[in-house]
Order: sequence, then structure tokens, then C-alpha cells
Amino acid sequence: MENFFEPEKSYLSCEKNVKKYLESISDSQLKNFFDNLEYTPFPILLMKEYKKRFRTTNS
Repeated sequence: MENFFEPEKSYLSCEKNVKKYLESISDSQLKNFFDNLEYTPFPILLMKEYKKRFRTTNS
């Protein structure tokens, strides 16, 4: 049986990889993913990266 608490196989490891991937894609790719948010397996991570990149500052 698989050990789900192994770092290489855990959800946290997967989440880390998704974050790394989202940080590495271009702005246009990120916008495209964001436009199709309901189809992504990690919508919250996608929203966080989108907000981080395209944050508007209110003066």
C-alpha cells in the first residue's frame, strides 16, 4: 500500500509543484487559465497567483 505521507507523494508536494508551475507560466497563459477557472483542479492556487501578479494598488 502506498504511504500517502511520503513527501514525494503527498498533496502538499503536489500543491508545491502546482504553485511552482503557475509562477513560471507567462501572463497570457495565466490569464487564459483564469478565464477557465471552473475547469482547473486547483482554482484557489490559480486565484492567488493571479491576484499576486495583477494586483492593482488603490491610491
